[in-house]
Amino acid sequence: MKINNNHTEAQVISTYSRRMKIRTNDAKVGFAKILGKQLKPVCGDIVIIKKEENEPESIITDILPRKNSLSRKNKYKNKEVLASNLSDIAIIVSNPPSPDWHIVDRYIGAAENMGINAFIICNKDDLQWVDKENTPILNTYRNIGYNVMKCSAKIKKNMEDISKYFEGKTSIFVGQSGAGKSTIINSLIGFNELKTQDISSSNSEGKHTTVNSSLIDLPNGGYVIDSPGVREFLPNLNNEREVLKSFIEIHDYGTKCKFNDCTHIKEDNCAVKTALSENKISQRRYDSYKRLINNIRSSKDQKRY
Repeated sequence: MKINNNHTEAQVISTYSRRMKIRTNDAKVGFAKILGKQLKPVCGDIVIIKKEENEPESIITDILPRKNSLSRKNKYKNKEVLASNLSDIAIIVSNPPSPDWHIVDRYIGAAENMGINAFIICNKDDLQWVDKENTPILNTYRNIGYNVMKCSAKIKKNMEDISKYFEGKTSIFVGQSGAGKSTIINSLIGFNELKTQDISSSNSEGKHTTVNSSLIDLPNGGYVIDSPGVREFLPNLNNEREVLKSFIEIHDYGTKCKFNDCTHIKEDNCAVKTALSENKISQRRYDSYKRLINNIRSSKDQKRY
């Protein structure tokens, strides 16, 4: 894109509805308004800004093409972009709140469809919550090929290893409310940049602390984006092929099926169902796969499996 003298590039580092906090190439930080209602910048975007005379804030006039974007279906079933230009998705789990592994699967699926890395961080290891029930689940992720690390941001356990992993990367921290995303980031940067909250005593669920996404510099290079916690996450998947791509072990066994269009649910001679019966594929992960397939079918008014 050709940029004239009145325009310059900047990166969105925080979002506040129609007002963005930006950083220019010369490291100046300021605020900018969005031109019109069609542009919807998100954290991580590279945008074009125009400085108006006698105006304290710049105007965002365009968004440069994104390398990738993390998106979800909102409550109206429309695509909502959450962040862009990422190298990693760091999925934070802990207990409390009790881990929802189907949400973890969905974030991993989003990363697979974006072509970036997914990484699971088990926070609050000082509570020793990774027990006989959760260890096999985490081993499943490890065996598939995903990095899993345990830490305690509260007592700084394994935080040096976590810090080394994120050097030179642009990562987004995602997960359930109350899992400790902001606490981990505060530990990584060495001071309390972000607000944190305790778990609700009434229902053991997390409270929403982060309201706006923010891109934060790491001391050793790289950036992390702190995103609002969730109680549900539905990735922006539009067809069954994208669901299949979300589960790499199901996809790999699926290449051995008799039929190229096998859904791996109701067909005979299905290599995936054979692998499932032989415990080569996790039943829980397979259930996650079926949930997303049925979600796609429901959105198209097709019969659920």
